[in-house]
Amino acid sequence: MAGFKRGIRKPGMMDALAELAARPSWWRDVLQDERLIIGVRDNYLNVYWHGQSIFKVEMKKERGIVATTHPKYLLNPDLKRQIALDPSTSEFRFDPTLLLTHRYVPGETLEKLKKAAQRYAGKEKRGVQEIAEANTNLVDVEIAFREDAEGRRVPRIDFATFEERASRIELVFWEAKLFGNAELSDNEDKGVIAQIKGYDRFLIQNRDEITTNYQIIAKDISRIVEMSDGARSLSPAIRRIADGETLHLTKPDDVRLVVFGFTEQQRDGILMPLFTRLEKHLGSGRFLARGKSSGMRLKL
Repeated sequence: MAGFKRGIRKPGMMDALAELAARPSWWRDVLQDERLIIGVRDNYLNVYWHGQSIFKVEMKKERGIVATTHPKYLLNPDLKRQIALDPSTSEFRFDPTLLLTHRYVPGETLEKLKKAAQRYAGKEKRGVQEIAEANTNLVDVEIAFREDAEGRRVPRIDFATFEERASRIELVFWEAKLFGNAELSDNEDKGVIAQIKGYDRFLIQNRDEITTNYQIIAKDISRIVEMSDGARSLSPAIRRIADGETLHLTKPDDVRLVVFGFTEQQRDGILMPLFTRLEKHLGSGRFLARGKSSGMRLKL
């Protein structure tokens, strides 16, 4: 079993980030933009906008905090005019300084990166962003599980949240599907059923490791919120776990499904029969459906 490991354990990394947050910088801009989702990984962070990781943040031994991004996010999103091809030299005529972002300017460049990244986000990713923004108990997105020792990857699950239940906090995982996604079917051997059953197996086999790692994530999120100088807030559920309360996994160990992006007519004509068939394979009480993703709360 490949296992599951998350959290910033590298000595000095969080302190170095706190120092960077105290002065004008790309990291300070990220913290001040509460719509950006910061995912805690295994000794690094991903900064997400509409499902696109616009920054990977690490600490290097010789260089300190280092941020990297994909080249496609450096293309100037404001360019609209056609670029001419010189017939005599076969060269494209353009100013490289205008085509690419060469330098990060605090207070300016982040919006350009977001605008460039948003072009690569489909309707489902845009909906996932809206759902994430509506849930203050969100602790993770784009979660990659490894299912077995061979390292075969199951698809990334969309959300992890902390849910307050009676006297305890539970860790809940959610798979999100846009209505019309081909994976949203009742075929047992592929699509969403196979995905969720793969997640379920991983949770059952790694429950203690997963809850332990999400307790570390809660502490890291708390530190990140502290760095934001009030721009970000910490929900009571996340604070309780960050302060040392025991985190529990949902029982049974299952992943919930959220479906969005449909009309009332589509819901009554297609979705309800599909949900009935899905319940036959996955069990009842695991579905949440809303026509609009904006403002959707992840709670059954």
